[in-house]
Amino acid sequence: MAFRLKPPYPLFPTSIYKINEEDGVNGRANKNGTITINSNINDPAQEANTISHEQIHVDQMKAGELDYEDNSLTWKGKTYPRKNGKIKYKGKWIPEGSKKFPWEAEAFNKEIPLKR
Repeated sequence: MAFRLKPPYPLFPTSIYKINEEDGVNGRANKNGTITINSNINDPAQEANTISHEQIHVDQMKAGELDYEDNSLTWKGKTYPRKNGKIKYKGKWIPEGSKKFPWEAEAFNKEIPLKR
């Protein structure tokens, strides 16, 4: 009789790439399931925090909850306009990454805390 061992690694790991990012951007979750992080992050704790945060967004996209285009973002079936680094949410243009957005609030609540 055969048995199966659970591998000690994720079956579908997320690829992570370091790239030069604009100031103020630590990382991004991409629609292709990858994560890019700012190559200027030198603190391992900050890097782990950023990766864990962006992984939540990758998981949200895989679950069909979150999607984005150049000019819009869709969260749980509702589409919000997006331009110039801001998203129109509840009648106001709010900078992307704000904790006011439910998709960001979830990511901030689940990320590895940054201890200083």
